[in-house]
Order: sequence, then C-alpha cells, then structure tokens
Amino acid sequence: MKHGLAIKSIGFNKLVFVFTACCVVGFIAETAWCYFKNGYIESRKSLVYGPFSVAYGMGGVLLTLVLYHFADCKWYTVFGISFAVGTIAEYICSLGQEIVFGSVAWDYSHLPLNINGRVCLLYSLFWGALGVLWVKFVMPLTDKLYAAVPEHITSVLVIAFCAFFVYDSVLSAAAATRMNRRDKGIPAKNAVEMYLDKHFTDERMHKIYANSKKVD
Repeated sequence: MKHGLAIKSIGFNKLVFVFTACCVVGFIAETAWCYFKNGYIESRKSLVYGPFSVAYGMGGVLLTLVLYHFADCKWYTVFGISFAVGTIAEYICSLGQEIVFGSVAWDYSHLPLNINGRVCLLYSLFWGALGVLWVKFVMPLTDKLYAAVPEHITSVLVIAFCAFFVYDSVLSAAAATRMNRRDKGIPAKNAVEMYLDKHFTDERMHKIYANSKKVD
C-alpha cells in the first residue's frame, strides 16, 4: 500500500497528536536557533504555560490537512502547494497577532521580496521545502508513532490536552490583554484583573514573550 493511502485516515485525535508534537518541536527548534544565533536562551513559546509554539502546531495541522491528498504527487507539486499555503498562513498569523494583541513575533522587513514584513521569499521557499519533507518523511513517521499508542490511552490524552490547552489559551490571551491595558494606564477593575496584575506582571510577560514587539 502506498503511504499516501495510509495517511489519508485522519481524525481529530490524530490532528491533536500532530498539533501537540509540532508545538513542542517548534518551541525546541526556535529556542535552539536563538541560542546558536545569538548565544543565549530566550523564551519562544506562545502561551504562558507549557513549551508550546502554536504557530508551528497550526502549521503542522495545516500541512497535514492540505497535503495528505498529494502524498503521492511529484515533489515539485507538493513544493508549490506548500509554498502558497505556508505563505498565506504565515501572513494571516502575523496579521491576526497584530490585530488582537498589538504585537508581532517576526518581522522580515530587512529581507528582500517581503510583503509588509510578514512574509518573504526566503521563508516561503522554506515552507515549500518543509512541505516536501513533511509529506515524504514526517507524515509517515507520525502515522507509525500514533498507531503505537493504544486508542483508549490516546483518547484520554487528547481530552486532557484539549482541556489544558483551552485553559492555557484563555489565560494567555487575558494576561496579554491586561498587559496592554496596563501599558495604557488603565487600572484593574475586578478580581480577575487584579489576579493577572499580581501573577503576570510586565516583567514576567516580557520574559515569556521575549521575541514579541509592540506595534504602534
């Protein structure tokens, strides 16, 4: 059987597995890249708790959903599709972060052939290459790893992760929103905002989101 046929069995649990794995691997990769590039360790995670880089998790799920139909296609077909999908997704993520939180986590303005600093040709090429690697090597490997875990255990882990992820996401959004309000001089108006001011100070938030830059 062609691996392209095998990986077409994609359900919610498997997507959560892919998302989680990519979040953690992306966090490790970003942290390692920062260390080798700059000589120091800096937080590159997306949420206040857990080693999660959500952009990588979303990228993994997106590549899986889009590319599993093309698992048996020529490499250049996969490359082109991943190039386009990755570029669009990266632009949307950057724009969404700026609209919701008033900050950006990357800026390609210094690189040639960029669009508003959100995407550029170099990283779009990386997306294309990643798509080929993803279809030909990563997806078959994740299938094997996923199949190795008993289904009932997978279901329990998925439920637990989803519950924690929702809590972590809501808390992270609330903490980031409160930090923006503090920056504008708006005092805490209720117990929740007082809790956020106490436990998620500006100093702590800047350490968590060390790579984010405020947009005027």
